[in-house]
Amino acid sequence: MTTIAITGASGFVGRHLVRAAARAGHAVTGLVRSERAAGLVREAGGRPARLTDDPEALAHGLAAAFTGCRAVVHLAQIGAERDGQTYEAVNVGLTGRVLEAARRASVSRVVAFSGLGVARYGLAPRVTSRYFLSKLTAETLVSGSGLDAVVFRPSYVVGPNDAFITAVLRAMEAGEVERPGDGSYRMQPIAVADATALVLAAIERAAGGFPTVFDLVGPEKVSYAALLERLATVARGLGRPVSLRVREVAIAEAERRARTPAGYQGMGPDELDCLLCDEVSDPAPLATLLGRALTPLDEALGAAVRAAPVPA
Repeated sequence: MTTIAITGASGFVGRHLVRAAARAGHAVTGLVRSERAAGLVREAGGRPARLTDDPEALAHGLAAAFTGCRAVVHLAQIGAERDGQTYEAVNVGLTGRVLEAARRASVSRVVAFSGLGVARYGLAPRVTSRYFLSKLTAETLVSGSGLDAVVFRPSYVVGPNDAFITAVLRAMEAGEVERPGDGSYRMQPIAVADATALVLAAIERAAGGFPTVFDLVGPEKVSYAALLERLATVARGLGRPVSLRVREVAIAEAERRARTPAGYQGMGPDELDCLLCDEVSDPAPLATLLGRALTPLDEALGAAVRAAPVPA
């Protein structure tokens, strides 16, 4: 039985990964910062380990949680600077602490999540930001750590209880979806079931394998406008009362609202850039690692729709 530690274990991908790993027979330690998060890890089949913000206690807690683990999966990161959290402290600083603790605990494999578009930092405006720089810096820490590491750069990960599909469905059921611009920017959503299966495959892969960096993308490149149409079609097929009436908002207006405290549909500037960045990639290396075809887009959307709350 493999023992795995997961940072960010109470998040969307983290909870699904804890559940998938436990079902596969792994012993899972989920690192959390609150009792509510600990409860989510227990519910998913893992053993929670509480951490604090004190640097010395954090280092000790990480090393203790990683002791005896074959692998550490580092998911804890932020996509916007809120509530006093910064990219430097979380995306970069915490990554460094995790890697140091993994070295001290003699962990044999580290799997880390980054972000799709990191490779084009400095080449395209929407992936040239402090957020993407923090992801790029974290990747260099992973690659220079001396540890046997695999990095996944996710596009949108969709599945049961993901915030993105839930919010869009809610808007459709309310009668109107607001869309920045014409929606021609592309996305490549991947099913959360595939994402977790790929992490487990990366943990089990023989040491020294290549590639060590994977763009975590789904099997189909689709514009945002087309994605909304596909989601509406899938939802109607499952009996959801949705209406795809789109109200287009100028991108400049969306950007202006993203800079306000409320954000644009809850998104800050960097999160809006991720939506608009038009980053896609080749899914073939993922299918090779997984040993099967990736989940079709409509099937992934269907899994998310089935789990979404039904309006009263």
